[in-house]
Amino acid sequence: MQTLREEIGKHHVEMSNLMLATQNGTPPADDYESVDRVVASWDEMNTCKENNGTTSYSTHDLDIYGIDRDAGASPWADAQVIHNSGVLTPMTTDLLDQLFQKVWKAGGNPKVILTGYDTLRRLQGLLQAQQRWMESREVVPSYNGIQGVKGVEAGFVVATYNGVPIIPSKDVVIDQESAGGISRLYLLDTDYLWLKVAKPTQYFEGGIDRGDPFAVNRLGTEGMYRTMAELICSRFNVQGKLRDLK
Repeated sequence: MQTLREEIGKHHVEMSNLMLATQNGTPPADDYESVDRVVASWDEMNTCKENNGTTSYSTHDLDIYGIDRDAGASPWADAQVIHNSGVLTPMTTDLLDQLFQKVWKAGGNPKVILTGYDTLRRLQGLLQAQQRWMESREVVPSYNGIQGVKGVEAGFVVATYNGVPIIPSKDVVIDQESAGGISRLYLLDTDYLWLKVAKPTQYFEGGIDRGDPFAVNRLGTEGMYRTMAELICSRFNVQGKLRDLK
């Protein structure tokens, strides 16, 4: 049980990460809301499709916290979403710069860039051609205890862009992966976005190892992790997203 408890503890963390990285066409049910659902817009719902490139959004798919995003474009309920109407387009630094500009104009101050390892690699390749050596220095970005990749700023391994740390995750939504699409990229102002915890992660165990086989109704032992939390956003228009990238 001690070995299992350690392994399932890691699995519990991974499942939490998967919930937060779920594509925005999937309502959360009993799971956390996802970053992709927070960073969404009326225009995205009406112009794009889900990440498979074929499934249209359904009514109320992008509604969140009781906010009806079907009602029309909103200056406060819509995030800054740059897309290509569901058609894959090459990732460029110009697109990322446009996203920064939109978030800045809305009054945001991005604190972290969240994306997948494939999009990070593409960004590294774009910046490598522009590399200028002034000095060598290793950068290991971190945000709220989460570390990014180690690298030389604006060098072969990019750790920050415009001074904002890049945090890669293997679970970020990929658009049309079978057609060569890569992960979406999120530009987040975490002054207005956080995971609110109602009950921190707890571990429970019952059964014969605890002297109470009646609890599980067999001669065995069962364990369970529980976390009660929700992803909260108090300001949508200072969050940004790039999608439909290849």
